[in-house]
Amino acid sequence: MVILLLTLGFLMPAPTPVMALNTNLAIGCTILGLLATPVIAYGVYENLPSRRGKERLLNGEFYAGGYLGVAFTPSQNLRYADGFSLNNLTTPPTYGSPATLFSNKFNNSLTGGVKLGYFTHTIPYLGIEVESGVNNSYVNRRSLSTSRPIQGFSRAAVPNDFWVNWTTALHIVGRYGFFPDKEVAFGRLQPYVGLGPAFIVLYEEVDSAKNFGIDLMAGVRYMFTKHIAAFVEYKYNHQWAVEIEDHPFYLPNGAVGRGLATLDFDCHKVVMGLAYHW
Repeated sequence: MVILLLTLGFLMPAPTPVMALNTNLAIGCTILGLLATPVIAYGVYENLPSRRGKERLLNGEFYAGGYLGVAFTPSQNLRYADGFSLNNLTTPPTYGSPATLFSNKFNNSLTGGVKLGYFTHTIPYLGIEVESGVNNSYVNRRSLSTSRPIQGFSRAAVPNDFWVNWTTALHIVGRYGFFPDKEVAFGRLQPYVGLGPAFIVLYEEVDSAKNFGIDLMAGVRYMFTKHIAAFVEYKYNHQWAVEIEDHPFYLPNGAVGRGLATLDFDCHKVVMGLAYHW
């Protein structure tokens, strides 16, 4: 229960308008339901009349592993909600009203990371995991459409840019076992899901942003031996309202715009890895 409360605490955002608050409340309730349902279901199962007096499973274990894979970052809109400065290098800067640059595209990239986890002896279907991973997302210079004309232009260019996404997450993990045998009593084939808060640092060429977000994973693990496992995993993390200070854009007439750019940042990953269990 403490872990569940901490998870929700990490995910609680700063005060927001009513519509945003309702959305975040719905997300929080959904997360709480996803985390609490398997715990309640297992408790009910263990207390069924047919289960009373039977020995509980004792298949908890620690594990540590690493993985490599591919990261996919969808296009993001750059919102200059507080406006921006414009300077064409021959006149003093002027200041524009809010505008949005649409569909800033990120290239796919490699990703890698490490994880450490523990499945409990009391409830071997449930565990906790700490993970840290990194990927880079390169942006090629390209022209983006704008939400309104800026000095008469409906398009603006963003520069070549190099983003590094470093994510450290705490997951509540649920698993199930198939094909048990004497060596691996829980089952050699183990599908699993995990969900929890993440602390994410985005390094960009002109600034860095530190944010709390949400991290989700789903995968399947195969135990070759009692101690050695391989896994394939899908991962997703989301950050709300990432702020990049002094982010530039360029107009066709040579004017340079700079301001605080805000975006919601998503990242999808498909990885493969090895883990040692003890």
